[in-house]
Amino acid sequence: MYNILFMAIISASELTLYKNNQLIVDQVALQTQKDFQLYDEKIEFTGNQDTAYEELFDQIKPIIFRMLELDSTRFFSLLYAIDVDEKKVRALLLGDEEVDVAVELTHLILERELLKVATRKLFSQQSNI
Repeated sequence: MYNILFMAIISASELTLYKNNQLIVDQVALQTQKDFQLYDEKIEFTGNQDTAYEELFDQIKPIIFRMLELDSTRFFSLLYAIDVDEKKVRALLLGDEEVDVAVELTHLILERELLKVATRKLFSQQSNI
């Protein structure tokens, strides 16, 4: 529910701008580390903005794959904690298309982490007006 509201507030072009902002990238990495740490999963980040997405993606994907295979309850709990759009997750898991579910879920997680950080930044800027 909140995802839809925030996506309406933050456009795709604004999200792209946030992806190119070092401070935002660092905050996304920290948010991702924090969320995964709640489930005893360690995510590391070198601080390199140019490889940030790939770094995070390459660490998250095997975690998601393992959780899907071995501990679906823990996996769904993680998605809930991160607040990944349930409809998108359901469409991926129940869809007819041949996709790498772990890859697509990892993209959704990183998109949501970016959206959280961007939304916080947007609302903090509005409160300073």
